Amino acid sequence: MTAAAAATGAAAAAAAAAAAAAAASRAYSTPSSQDIRTAYEHCAQLVKEHDPENFIWVVQLPKELRLRVLALRAFNLETLLIGEHVKSREPLVTQIRFQWWRDAIASLSDKTPRPAHPILTALWDTQYGSSGSSSSGSSSSSGGSSSRMARYQMKRLLDARETDVLQHQTPLTVQDLESYAENTASQLLYLQLAAAGVSSREADHAASHLGKAIGLSLLLRGQPYQASRRRSYMPVELCSQHRVSQEDVYKGNVTEGLRDVTLAVATAAMSHLQEARRLAGTLPSSAPQVMQQGTLAGQYLAALEKAGFNMFDQSLTSGGVSPLRRVLAFKWNSMRGTF
Repeated sequence: MTAAAAATGAAAAAAAAAAAAAAASRAYSTPSSQDIRTAYEHCAQLVKEHDPENFIWVVQLPKELRLRVLALRAFNLETLLIGEHVKSREPLVTQIRFQWWRDAIASLSDKTPRPAHPILTALWDTQYGSSGSSSSGSSSSSGGSSSRMARYQMKRLLDARETDVLQHQTPLTVQDLESYAENTASQLLYLQLAAAGVSSREADHAASHLGKAIGLSLLLRGQPYQASRRRSYMPVELCSQHRVSQEDVYKGNVTEGLRDVTLAVATAAMSHLQEARRLAGTLPSSAPQVMQQGTLAGQYLAALEKAGFNMFDQSLTSGGVSPLRRVLAFKWNSMRGTF
């Protein structure tokens, strides 16, 4: 190699290194005010598009709390949609995606810059920016403790979603369904309560029950779609007891037995919802406003009963109630301090 060629090669390598460094700087730079504004707009659009029913009550929250909850619910949706968005049938691709999110959430453990992703930018701002806990005057030690708890709750949610996508097995019992609901819907409620500055044993107890009610009702509501993918969340134990086959579930064959299985799961959901509502009067006043998804669960369960526990009834596609009734229910429950 000539000296000129060597010099040219060295220059090219230096340019490539500089480009890589610049890219890394962009990917791990502290978000600007414009970045943060764009991030929250992305979160709002994601929630509005994929979770419009919950978007209704979230946008009624006070501004700073609204931004925090939008970031959390966008994270929830992003992880929920991984299984839908990854087109490859290779499990490794899905595993990589979930691991990326684990690593990204871990990067929120301090104030070092993190990957440039709008949801992560919004989550970063909820902890360290204008919408973060620091703006409410909390101490750094309590802030660090709450951040560690938030990362733990996000990890539990990620783990549960990954297992469901990659190693889905029809649950054996209602208790298995409740465990999945606790690891997903309840974790999101804990995060929302923390975002509202609520920290109490009573609130966590209510959120655990409410999360199970929400999770079970969502699994029932989503079963027709999952059946089209040959996935069932109807407990094997109950199906065996009522002589319902997996093919009955997949084909939407609404036998009396399948109605009985649906009734059993819905009864468990309603029991948790009633217990959460019983505890509502013991909660800090700021708690119910971030637990309004319970309103949707109650409306769906009532509509399911009206449909004779036929979860494939077309009237249940939109949750069983009109948009106007849904809005009025949110406002009424908010005024009463319940959900």
